[in-house]
Amino acid sequence: MKRPRAKIWQFNTPALDESFALAAELGVSLLVAQLLINRGLKTAAEAHIYLYPKFEHLHDAFEMADMAKAVERINRAIKRGENICVYGDYDTDGTTATALLLNAFRHIDVPVEYYIPNRFDDGYGLSEKTVEEVREKGTELLITVDCGIKSVKEVERANELGMDVIITDHHQPDPGARPAAHALISPKVEGNEYPYPELAGVGLAFKVAQALIPGETALLKSLLDLVALGTVVDIAPLTGENRVLSRLGLEELNKRKRPGIRALCTAAGLAEGKPLVGRSLSFGLGPRINAAGRLDTASKVVQLLTTESDDEAKRIATELNSKNQARRELETSIRDQAEELIEKKLDDDTKGIVVASEWDDKAQGVVGIVASRLMETYHKPVIVLAIKGEESTGSGRCIAGMNLADSLNACDSLLVKHGGHAAAAGLTLKTKKIPEFREAFDAYARANLKEEHLQPKLSMDFETSLSELTLETLASLSQLEPFGEKNPAPRFGARNVKLVGTPSLMGKGRHLKMRVSDGTANREAIAWRKGEHIVTLKGLTAPFGIAFSPEINEWQGHVKIQLILKDWKIGGNPRGGNRRVFPAITDGEAEPIVKVINSRGRDKKDYLLTLLTRDEAGIVIYVQNRKMQELLLTRLIPEKADCIAQHDETTTEAEEAALVEKLARGDIRAIASSATFSKPERFPFVKHFVFCHLSPTPDEFFKRCQPAFATEETSGLHLIYADADVQLMNEWITQKYPAEAELRRLYTQLRDRIQSNGTDGYPVADLLNGTLGTPASVQAGLTIFEELRHIELNREPEDARVHLLPSEKRGLETSHTYLKGQWIRETSPAFVTFQLQEDIKLIWERIAHECRSINQPNSGL
Repeated sequence: MKRPRAKIWQFNTPALDESFALAAELGVSLLVAQLLINRGLKTAAEAHIYLYPKFEHLHDAFEMADMAKAVERINRAIKRGENICVYGDYDTDGTTATALLLNAFRHIDVPVEYYIPNRFDDGYGLSEKTVEEVREKGTELLITVDCGIKSVKEVERANELGMDVIITDHHQPDPGARPAAHALISPKVEGNEYPYPELAGVGLAFKVAQALIPGETALLKSLLDLVALGTVVDIAPLTGENRVLSRLGLEELNKRKRPGIRALCTAAGLAEGKPLVGRSLSFGLGPRINAAGRLDTASKVVQLLTTESDDEAKRIATELNSKNQARRELETSIRDQAEELIEKKLDDDTKGIVVASEWDDKAQGVVGIVASRLMETYHKPVIVLAIKGEESTGSGRCIAGMNLADSLNACDSLLVKHGGHAAAAGLTLKTKKIPEFREAFDAYARANLKEEHLQPKLSMDFETSLSELTLETLASLSQLEPFGEKNPAPRFGARNVKLVGTPSLMGKGRHLKMRVSDGTANREAIAWRKGEHIVTLKGLTAPFGIAFSPEINEWQGHVKIQLILKDWKIGGNPRGGNRRVFPAITDGEAEPIVKVINSRGRDKKDYLLTLLTRDEAGIVIYVQNRKMQELLLTRLIPEKADCIAQHDETTTEAEEAALVEKLARGDIRAIASSATFSKPERFPFVKHFVFCHLSPTPDEFFKRCQPAFATEETSGLHLIYADADVQLMNEWITQKYPAEAELRRLYTQLRDRIQSNGTDGYPVADLLNGTLGTPASVQAGLTIFEELRHIELNREPEDARVHLLPSEKRGLETSHTYLKGQWIRETSPAFVTFQLQEDIKLIWERIAHECRSINQPNSGL
């Protein structure tokens, strides 16, 4: 089986004006504001809760269906002195949920027992055998955490034995199969109207504690360290209520009050004083906790998280650290064997991978991690099965586009049991059923996965230059922690970087380490589990592109910026090489909706005249600004001025609609525009869109491309800008967005003029006559001063005047126009490089992605 194609890089390009307004209103950096918008947070109110969550932002636990019944039953058990048992799971979510309830009950002096099933002897969740065991120990009320939603027979058996069962489980329930529990705490069961459906198992356990002891706010807050740990490591979406829980919980974790957390941090090399972040949980604490259940029993994790003894905590943490090392070795061995089986036995047409073998005796504990690694390698749904006699147990991981839990429901008749989510699931089946299951799973994948799902994609926030990533900038990103599912660590792209020195290996050859430079700065970069690429990179002298997440690395008192590489792209010729059109169509292929024509550096006059003399559908000519628009019609192609209409930022929607209608009828030959169109989705078919000048921002460039996607007929995007346009654009930026020093000069002279004119204010027209500066820079200054509330503008049509306002100290960062200019000055060089030097295939891919995103805006990553 072949490895997948190279990843397509997809950049999120938020509306810049929204970002600047959000930054000004919240008082955060532009970088943080853009990242907030990329995560679906559009309003200041939403973003404020995200950045500064409070305990009061949590939903009322009693909004959860059956919560009142559960609390009443627990209180009755406490009053009667009944034996209560918390039944958990062996992963981080299950063990933290178990420990949370045990700590809550201990606080109110209620003794309870707990039971963590053994992965190898008991399997996942409830079984009739384990139900009978806990009943034999005297249990009268059984509370499950992170399991039980599918345990219909097992709950029925518990009822027969005289036990009441309260189920708390976040997994996907079987349609129409509801366990006969006394209470079923799950936001995913039909009829439950709880506002947030994505709580992890530990989150649901917390809601039980919140309902049971509502007045114990201090205790409940102290339990949030366990909630954050379980939620992040279980890859639950860090949105909505999970964001509140995980952010507050991260603050609690960083206090390191719990002996087990302190000891585990020490074992993981997370030194005191170094803040814990999402990555610390996902790759530091989580693997050590999970190692217990993968290779042995996870009961010791519950002991670790409930003990009040530092000595006991240190002993258990040390043991877990050793288990984790053994887990790594076992995982590597099984992954290598699995890859060998896949390469030999499965063909390229296989869509759903099922690999099974009699691995090591402990393989059952690591099949989930192996499945995850194989999914990353092949970019297909993967299930790894450990054969053990007549039954086989395994775990699966799934790519976007297919729901793994649904796929197992579809194969239910072939399975003994199964459960999970859209992206991850576990299962048990008879060994003799593996061939039949392999075919059924592949058939389901074929039916549900489209070709686009099988193309790996890498989502990134935006492009940047390495010099923009300062320690101060990266420190501001800590406001977004913890990073995890649906709240990913910021991911950026940089083009045309070069290696500095020679790459090296680290971590026993598994990882790559290198230094890279883009001409503005050089940074250390790490590529985890990419050691096999050392040969390719050692001989690389050409520039290449990198996708990365930046982080602050602290080691032995030294603080530096480090890039965690997610991908890189080698190849591509400056100016697109000799490739003139992309996509290039061969015989029998359908025409694409949009083609990019690489005419960078061509003579603009000849090119435009050639297009305008063709007998084809209309043309839109994009220019940089109104001054360039005037020069186009009066100097560059004056002979065609009478058949070209003008469109700019002052054009109303009604006027724009009339222009577009004229173009569609053929009343005019072309539109020369210095702005984006307000209704691009309603555009008629236009054959040619010509880009005469560079765009300062991706936002402007891709919005200008958008009308080309309005119809099913093929339009061409002609790139005819050149190196000489860089200076023009920089001059325009300087005038349109004055820097701080220029603004101070402008304000001083403006204040003097207004004060000398008395109380009537100063005529705006006199300020724009060129004596203060260019009209564009003065107009920009007036806009910024008005946003800062330094002046008031009276916009009377015939006599617009400006008045001074009482002095109010406000920083420039509270003006979204100033922030926009600052951002454009910092980021435009990277996007200019993209426009001038990128291969047109990659430009076309980026345009296609961005224009689809504009038409179908996402709701956050």
